[in-house]
Amino acid sequence: MKSDSFVSVVYVVEAGSPLRYEEISAMQGELNARYSDYEIVVIGQGAIMHSSVSRDISEMLKHLPSVRYIQLVGTVSLDVAWAAGLENAIGDFVVLFNHEMDPISVVPDVVELCRSGYDVVVGTAERRKTLAYAAFRYFADRLLRAIDYQLPKNATSLRCLSRRAVNAVTSTGRFHHQFYLRIQKTGYPSVAYRYQSTSPLAGEKSLVQGIYRLVRLMVFNSLSPLRWMSVLGFLGALAAFVLATYSVLIHLVSNNIVPGWTTVVLSMSVLFMFQFIMMAFFGEYLGRLLNDRSDRGDYSIAFEKNSVVMVDQDRVNVL
Repeated sequence: MKSDSFVSVVYVVEAGSPLRYEEISAMQGELNARYSDYEIVVIGQGAIMHSSVSRDISEMLKHLPSVRYIQLVGTVSLDVAWAAGLENAIGDFVVLFNHEMDPISVVPDVVELCRSGYDVVVGTAERRKTLAYAAFRYFADRLLRAIDYQLPKNATSLRCLSRRAVNAVTSTGRFHHQFYLRIQKTGYPSVAYRYQSTSPLAGEKSLVQGIYRLVRLMVFNSLSPLRWMSVLGFLGALAAFVLATYSVLIHLVSNNIVPGWTTVVLSMSVLFMFQFIMMAFFGEYLGRLLNDRSDRGDYSIAFEKNSVVMVDQDRVNVL
């Protein structure tokens, strides 16, 4: 017997990585076999430049029921694209599905976990990491704990949210803020779901990506780095005061000052390092303030298309 839960599955299609008709057809078949009500929300980014992509979309909407295609204007960050899909989904349970690495079989499992009382289900899967990233992650984890960012180890983009969790995420914060951190901070019960990725290489992590995400997480989601920079500035000022006092005392005690050239150069280098680190973080926070005060939306929709066929033409909404 089919479940009466309304399930929404969200796909994000990045420019240059089109979603094929066969993939959506397989998902539609799985949902149709298990649920009376469902929808597949496809979020497209960038201009549709290839005729093959446009043809696949037309075929999906012509032959597959309950498919909605939403084309965004331009290309936005992946966080914003997922948030756009979450905001436009209407199901009781919303699954964020990465077609490049998630198997279709995970959908009923995470929905069932959500139905059992967990409002947020977080997918975890082993992904290949470079050696440099693995070493960096040990250091990064401790910084992230300081800003209350706590996700299960090896967390992926797979998520399943109940309707109240969806409402909490879409009604608070801005979409350019780290999306998964906003989901975590809803305060609703959550659970990790471990599965085997279909393509471990799809989510491969490198050192450059890790540094970029660490800075983005810290700057856009917490004031702790600003406090740390204030403490660093205070320590730099204190070091400068101690050095100035030391130089005065040396001048009063000894007339041989020339050998202090190395100390002066070293101290100036350290102080300039502190200064430029603080300037870098201040620049990031200024960018955050400019984004927060901007009236421009995080994303805009170019057009939306829906399936032209129904799931069940004989079904009525009164029993």
